[in-house]
Amino acid sequence: MTKESLEQAVTRLKSGDKGAFDYIYDSTYKVVFFVVHSVVRQRETAEDVVQDVYITAFRNMDKFDGGNTLAWLTTIAKRLALNAYKRNKREKPTDFQTDGEKYGSTELPSAESMGLIAEAEKILSSEDFEIVVMCAIAGYRRREVAKLMDMPVSTVTHRYTTALKKLKRIVDGVDDE
Repeated sequence: MTKESLEQAVTRLKSGDKGAFDYIYDSTYKVVFFVVHSVVRQRETAEDVVQDVYITAFRNMDKFDGGNTLAWLTTIAKRLALNAYKRNKREKPTDFQTDGEKYGSTELPSAESMGLIAEAEKILSSEDFEIVVMCAIAGYRRREVAKLMDMPVSTVTHRYTTALKKLKRIVDGVDDE
């Protein structure tokens, strides 16, 4: 997936080719999901918000003036994720340790099950985290990430390898910074 191929898919979609939406979705889903998940922190909520992102994008495609499609989708994703986060924040939290029998469980998820991704987001800068997500999780090539983020390939490569080394040090328990 490149910026140009996404722009072509948007043009095809605007001209009535509904199949182009499948290409846009398949090419951007992982990045959009991780952007949303980084805000809402719940898989089920993130899946719902991601669905809303693509519905919103499809409905407003005629208003999209072109440009960076992935940036446009992630902007929609961030806004909808923040709205969902604020909405969920108003809900009353439940203490599963004291009221667990009401809900069928008294065990909280372990720190290990929270995952390396959440830790990586805390440790890395937002741009470095985005580079790691796009390269390691979404499967984009560094060349593609460089185009999407408007950076030189060498910068993306350096930041990616530096971020991975930092994460490896943390996982190995050798945090020297």
